[in-house]
Amino acid sequence: MMSVAEISRRDGVSKPTVSNHVKRLVERHGLTVERDGQGRVARVNVAEYDHLRGVIGDPSKAQAQRPPAPAPQPASESYDEALRQKTWHQAEQLRLQMEALKGRLVEVEQIELAIAAITEEIARVIDRLPNLADDLAAAVAREGAHGGRVLLRGHATKLRQEIAAALSALAKPPAPTDIEPPAAP
Repeated sequence: MMSVAEISRRDGVSKPTVSNHVKRLVERHGLTVERDGQGRVARVNVAEYDHLRGVIGDPSKAQAQRPPAPAPQPASESYDEALRQKTWHQAEQLRLQMEALKGRLVEVEQIELAIAAITEEIARVIDRLPNLADDLAAAVAREGAHGGRVLLRGHATKLRQEIAAALSALAKPPAPTDIEPPAAP
């Protein structure tokens, strides 16, 4: 995890540019971020950020070349830290690739389509409520308010079961893949 400032230094672009990219990726693709107490982005999952930028980024707007290195740090610390970050970054990218291959990562568009289908199914079941008017009137006429409550309670159970059945029909587990994991670089 890196801050927006660290990513901007690493990529040689301004902080607002990185901030805009992060905001867009969080909204549209669910980029993993840590937020501070005020809800602002404090740290960004760099591997996921780089992965998403590589998948949906515009090559014509490639990030700028890195600026000259700042004041040198002790060689052992900077090398060890860079190696640690590189290893973590590669491991995180492999994890994301494996999750995608296993079908555990779902694109936002697929979720939006599923929500639309679910909404239609629930609305279809609820839209049949007016058909209950005659039965409700007869129950109230025969047994008063208690008869109406009993009929509504029974119909609510039936609606709940129909909605659950419709949602179960829409839920399709992803097919398992027999794809081998990518080789480590």
